[in-house]
Amino acid sequence: MTTPRFISASAARSLPLFGGDIRITMPADGPGAGFSAFEDVRQPGDGPPWHVHHGEDEMFRIVSGRFRMRCGEQEFEAAAGDCALLPRGVPHSFVNIGDTVGTMFCVVQPGGFEHFFLEVAEAGLRIPEDMGRILEIAARYRLELLGPNPFSGR
Repeated sequence: MTTPRFISASAARSLPLFGGDIRITMPADGPGAGFSAFEDVRQPGDGPPWHVHHGEDEMFRIVSGRFRMRCGEQEFEAAAGDCALLPRGVPHSFVNIGDTVGTMFCVVQPGGFEHFFLEVAEAGLRIPEDMGRILEIAARYRLELLGPNPFSGR
């Protein structure tokens, strides 16, 4: 990156996806470039399937709420202000264990993974109804969905 980038809050893209809302706050300059950033907003009891990124590291900072996270064999609880680094190649998932909506700010490096969210949202795909198509898209982004969320079973 050679020039500064600014994206106003009003220009961030919000995507209702997999029971949560993904708000893309800083897309990558291009696939595999630099980093991407997004907010992941989850209702109580909600979280993504058990999955592994083969191409990206993820760093989460809890903005609000409480989350239980599992990365490989390690489990921990995280609350507002806590950070977690989830390395590529290690299966992981999380769930909102609070009584209110929880928000996490996520930085993905290298960037470009937000295009997975965009493709799935633009196609209107849902879990479990459209799992075959979602798996096809995930494979292009080196994302492997391994099963239901280990905490919620969804």
